[in-house]
Amino acid sequence: MSYLYRNEGDGKFSDVSESAGIQVRNPATNVPMGKSLAVTFADFDTDGWPDIVVANDTVQNFLFHNQHDGTFKEIGANAGVAFDAAGNARGAMGSDVARFRNSDAIGIAIGNFANEMSALYVAYQHKLQFVDEAVATGLGPNSRSELTFGLFFFDYDLDGRLDLFAANGHLEEDINRVQPSQHYEQSPQLFWNCGPQQKTEFAPVLASQCGEDFVRATVGRGAAYADIDNDGDLDVLLIACGKPARLLRNDQTLDHHWIRFKLVGSNDNRDAIGAWVGVTVAGETQYRQVMPTRSYQSQVELPVTFGLGTVDAVEKVEITWPDGSTQLISDWKLDQMNTVTQQSNELARAVTDRTSSK
Repeated sequence: MSYLYRNEGDGKFSDVSESAGIQVRNPATNVPMGKSLAVTFADFDTDGWPDIVVANDTVQNFLFHNQHDGTFKEIGANAGVAFDAAGNARGAMGSDVARFRNSDAIGIAIGNFANEMSALYVAYQHKLQFVDEAVATGLGPNSRSELTFGLFFFDYDLDGRLDLFAANGHLEEDINRVQPSQHYEQSPQLFWNCGPQQKTEFAPVLASQCGEDFVRATVGRGAAYADIDNDGDLDVLLIACGKPARLLRNDQTLDHHWIRFKLVGSNDNRDAIGAWVGVTVAGETQYRQVMPTRSYQSQVELPVTFGLGTVDAVEKVEITWPDGSTQLISDWKLDQMNTVTQQSNELARAVTDRTSSK
């Protein structure tokens, strides 16, 4: 069951789940349905209002489309994210959203139960129509045998393309007795983004490339990322059921350039939750959203990271703040964290006009 609490601005919250359309009821029993194992936010149709994706274990996934009046309309089935290709609900656990092709295409990744494969729902041109491209991209066949909980997009090698991490682990300790192909402890997976022009877009990274510590089997559940040691690349925190957490430090040896941004928003949203940052490098724009809610019962860091590969120059940096205003950034430093404070609308327009006239 899903709940939505509205902040009243006075230290109190009101339960608006029913009136906002968040509690979806079974048409046969009128009982609220939905397991709500993961929730992800993004403005899928770029109308300036955040929408919501809910991953439901064994129940159809929900996509709540923001109606601009404090209510949402559940359109998961019509949007193509509710079921698999055969019309069946899957054991959906964790989820994430990203523009992983550095284009207007936006993807929703959802980790599913063993023998179901993870989903990768993709929509184009800001439309609310998704197609599951997990099989076509190579993600599906390589994730089919695992039971995936936490998963997220991140650029692990700083080459400018978002890769995908998956935390895996079964529910039943003795599953191997009844299903010899399954194990309670399972290895995490890292899928390298090879680019949309390649035959396999997401290829599994081998243990020889990511290290034995990375692929050591565990009962994976939550997963998050952050630059723990401030060296520019993203490290991974893996949470396991009944076992110690593991912090996997990412030590880059490729000497790829990078740039990071920490956003400071207006008084009513100081963390700039929901803002999008676009960085143009070599004619291609990468996009990152300030959104800590990702994966499964996890929160990632607030700063956003862009890998530049071997390129040592950035052509353009533009921020779309949660209130819809845009801000061009003309002063940044590569291979460093850059802190950007939101300007007033008047000042942002002045900076934009001045930068555009150069």
